[in-house]
Amino acid sequence: MKCNCRLGMRLSEHKCREKGLETNCPICGDLLFTSSAAVRALPCGHFMHSACFQVYFGMLDAFLAAEELPKEYRNRCQDILCNDRERKGRSQFHW
Repeated sequence: MKCNCRLGMRLSEHKCREKGLETNCPICGDLLFTSSAAVRALPCGHFMHSACFQVYFGMLDAFLAAEELPKEYRNRCQDILCNDRERKGRSQFHW
């Protein structure tokens, strides 16, 4: 593997990025390759510490859940494009 990580044989999908672990966690800034903390591989091929992922995305989920949209926007969805995964989808509208 080009990303220098060891993965379980049962992992069927892995977007290998060359030297993917030889970068800093985008949340805490620590180097992932030498870190003793668990690292999470995201579907897009990026990596971050598992604990950082839980805290950061938990914060985003709480922020969006607390958001109060005007009535006319509450049931609207928007089309989205994920550049990393090259997939389209729909998401509930938010500010």
